[in-house]
Amino acid sequence: MMVNGSIVLYGKTDILDKNSREIEAEGFEIIRFDCKEWDEGLFHKEVARKLDFPAYYGENLNAFSDCLSDLLINNTGILLIFTHYQSFLAKHPELAIEVLEIIQINSWRFLLEGKALLSFIQSTDPEISLPAIGGMVPEWNGEEWFDKDRGN
Repeated sequence: MMVNGSIVLYGKTDILDKNSREIEAEGFEIIRFDCKEWDEGLFHKEVARKLDFPAYYGENLNAFSDCLSDLLINNTGILLIFTHYQSFLAKHPELAIEVLEIIQINSWRFLLEGKALLSFIQSTDPEISLPAIGGMVPEWNGEEWFDKDRGN
């Protein structure tokens, strides 16, 4: 699954849910985020709470990267699911892209330890466009890979 990076795009929530259940069955912990109302402050508060970051979390991107790299992965890995990412991307494009960069970098770090950090990005915009993240452009999942499969 990580051949094209750790970030996979989704449009249809039923496909996202099906693939999430498959990943969970492989021993992944799943942590979900709804990005519809996110701004920088809400992003930091929600990731700190859901990822159980320490109280000293600095609520900035350097702290996000540091705390993400310190996550304890007890089983196979962690799957971060971000729904409505198009909203976050539209309102805060630089922040939204940098968050994905940090996830990708930390994903590679975890691979060195034999653990996995994956991220599913759901968007209601079938034409969402993300730049290369860690040198790799995030691709659509196999069931929505073709434009016609996303309603285009």
